[in-house]
Amino acid sequence: MSTREQFGKYLLLKKLTEDPLGETFRAGLLGDKGMERVVLLRIFNGQGIDGGRLWQAMQQRQPLQQALKSPSIGDGVDLGEIEGIPYVAYDYISGKNMANLLEQAAKKRNFIPAEHALLITERIALALASANETRLGDQRVAHGFVVPHLAIISNEGETRLLGFEVGPGLRGFAANPVVRQHFGRYLAPEALAGAAQDRSDDVYSLGVVLYELLTGRPLPPPAADGYASVIDQAVVATEGEPVPAEIAGLLKQSLVAREQRVKDVATWHKTLNQFMFEGQYNPTTFNLAFFMHNLFRQEIEKESQEIEVEKTLPVPTVQPKAAPAPPPPPAAPDPSGTGTGVLSPGTGTGIGPAPSGTKPGLEQTGTAIAAAPEKSSKTGLIVGAIAAILLLGVGAWFFLGRGGDAPPEPPQEVASQPAPAPEPVVEEPAGPTEEELREQISELVSQQSAMIAETYDDQLKDLQRQLEQARQEADDRKRREAERLAAEEAAAEEARLAEEARLAEEKAQAEAAAAAEAEAERLAAEQKAAEEKAAEEKLAQAAKPPPPPAKPQVRRGDLVELGPGVTPPELVRRPQPRYPEMARRFNKTSATVRVRVLVDENGRVIKAEIEGEEQRFGFDNEALQAVRKSVYKPATKDGVPVKMWQTLEIAFRDR
Repeated sequence: MSTREQFGKYLLLKKLTEDPLGETFRAGLLGDKGMERVVLLRIFNGQGIDGGRLWQAMQQRQPLQQALKSPSIGDGVDLGEIEGIPYVAYDYISGKNMANLLEQAAKKRNFIPAEHALLITERIALALASANETRLGDQRVAHGFVVPHLAIISNEGETRLLGFEVGPGLRGFAANPVVRQHFGRYLAPEALAGAAQDRSDDVYSLGVVLYELLTGRPLPPPAADGYASVIDQAVVATEGEPVPAEIAGLLKQSLVAREQRVKDVATWHKTLNQFMFEGQYNPTTFNLAFFMHNLFRQEIEKESQEIEVEKTLPVPTVQPKAAPAPPPPPAAPDPSGTGTGVLSPGTGTGIGPAPSGTKPGLEQTGTAIAAAPEKSSKTGLIVGAIAAILLLGVGAWFFLGRGGDAPPEPPQEVASQPAPAPEPVVEEPAGPTEEELREQISELVSQQSAMIAETYDDQLKDLQRQLEQARQEADDRKRREAERLAAEEAAAEEARLAEEARLAEEKAQAEAAAAAEAEAERLAAEQKAAEEKAAEEKLAQAAKPPPPPAKPQVRRGDLVELGPGVTPPELVRRPQPRYPEMARRFNKTSATVRVRVLVDENGRVIKAEIEGEEQRFGFDNEALQAVRKSVYKPATKDGVPVKMWQTLEIAFRDR
């Protein structure tokens, strides 16, 4: 439609969602010069929400829109209230909220893979941890109302958490039956009971969100022993297998009473981050974006088309009222009394130049411009104009030349005298001659023909420019569609290669594990045979005097320390550690991590641990990840491969 509703200073372009919290729109922020920017407008007019109370709570948290700046937090633009209805505006995010994602995944039976579920929850936890580093007054900033409806997953695979401005205010409505029905399971039991807000309340919400993303099901009511048995029976929706033990343990530490819960979101985020990098998961925003495009393909294409249409909408602005056009001046009388006059273009003929600000042949309709007459009608218009001028000229000649004589004076009476014979009168022509009129008409026709031709030339040039612009836009759309298809094909190919690489790695790991198990069995058998032989020799030589002590024999796989005959392990290959994203966000430019590794007789790192002080900000995890994938030439003692500890220093520099 061409006319859109307004909400205060916002032009409502598209209604995106409606939920128990209220409505969400794609809207344009209006200014003096039209639409200044496109925003994501959250209007809190849901059932069970008192707008006045919520706005009073929001005013105290207004500074957060400028204070909270993080890639995982929505960029605040504005907040306020209109006629008692509070709202918050964010920089526009093209994507879906988590509630839409869960609903669409269940509807299409295309459940969210575990790696995507972990990545989304980790981003939300990072947003909460980043906000927790900010203080509002003397209190650390917490959210208080972490629900899927306030988490946006963009079409590019980025996750942003909204609602820090309204979280505590919405928490105050937890006792309302409507709010409790839709959002009660995401809130900690203490919040539902009306207790004061605590830093660990958001940890409970994170546990519920992670459970629902992994299982594709709402969190059920707790069992008699709490959520422990519920979590043990939970199954990852895409794999059909139980939730991994380390993730299940984190869920059990989240969905418990406040005194037993993980104390803050920063600790929770660190634990989840460690599980993700130490486990078999490979979460990336690229893969999440590919999943979103497959799940919401039609909606994403439709949104792109809608945005293109919205760019052409008429935008309401404050326009100065136009002054009325002055009336045309009255025609000046001919002082000679002959009434000849001169026809001026655009006054009496009706074919003068077009009014200022418009183009002849074009009808202005707000934003669209009606098509001009076709080129074939140009000659007809010119002929019609010439005919009109000729008719007017002939009429003027007839009227001015024939009707310009003065009326005869009345006869005077002469008493008793006959009237004298009249003298012959020579009648002189009044007004211009026929030749002069023809010259004037010819000149006017030439002027009008030139004017009309020039007008139509301008019009044709304008139409040609519009046609060229339309062709360029069509070419741009074809190019963008080709680029999109190429990107999808590249993403599919990359996903296929990644899956093949994962299967190959799993196969190699299984073969290595089988080889290690066979080697362990062989060594155990050799050790048992050696022990039996030693026992027999001991019994046989019990009566003999003890021989001089022999040099201890080194066996394959023995744990040794550096000493005579010992060659330490030699590094063959180590992956370059990735510089942590968390360190960049907190402006940590360098770090050195000391790691102690145990290299076995096959040259593999079988144990790694941090030695000394932890560096945090993700450095420790990245260092451990790198050394665990390292390959060594094993240590030897007297030429026999053995196990040996080695201490390394992993240096990080942000280039």
